[in-house]
Amino acid sequence: MSERKVDHSIIVPVYNEEESLKPLFEEILKVMTPLNRPYEIVFINDCSSDRSPQIMEGFRKELPEVVRIVHLPKRSGQTFALREGLDASRGSIAVTLDADLQNDPADIPKMLEKMIEGKYDCVCGWRRLRQDTPLKAGLSKLGNIFQRLFTGMNIHDVSCTLRVYKRECVGKIALNWEGQHRFIPLSLSLQGFRIGEIVSNHRLRKYGTTKYSHKRIFRVMVDFFRVLKTGGRK
Repeated sequence: MSERKVDHSIIVPVYNEEESLKPLFEEILKVMTPLNRPYEIVFINDCSSDRSPQIMEGFRKELPEVVRIVHLPKRSGQTFALREGLDASRGSIAVTLDADLQNDPADIPKMLEKMIEGKYDCVCGWRRLRQDTPLKAGLSKLGNIFQRLFTGMNIHDVSCTLRVYKRECVGKIALNWEGQHRFIPLSLSLQGFRIGEIVSNHRLRKYGTTKYSHKRIFRVMVDFFRVLKTGGRK
């Protein structure tokens, strides 16, 4: 595909999401096409072992001017998949979201409007009505409260993957260890970027299984202080 200027880059890490990819792709097209701005969809294949790679290749054949795929050489996890996707993106605005259909692409235009109206550098989704297990939702809420108490941030949902970034932010995002993607809003805020949020539509997971484990809570606590120590920088 020849290089072309794009305004928006939609970045989607993928690991074994064969059932959700087609509806997700259709939803993204439905949302982005009416904006009448050039965009790209960057899928990051994190060594999926199901039919996800073939499905993504089908999207690229269908719309080669829009779809790009980054195939990682080994299973790397969401943090490094996001890093590869952000590095590969070319848009002046980068959008990240999960591939499991829990994030709703229909929220993207509202996030772009919020960014312009509030002059924000990054806008995050707030899963106020979170459709997850009580354990997962409860631990996430506890983590959000913890971050607000220690940092003064006003963001209610710091770990939601659905986010919109200005290009100036992308090169400043520190993603050096697995799990660090949960602290992107905090990292950017510590560097002086303005962070906003909108209430996003969080949906039940219809396909596949969650990669979440409650054991992460201890690692998250340690990582939080690591981010504070570095001031959010790389």
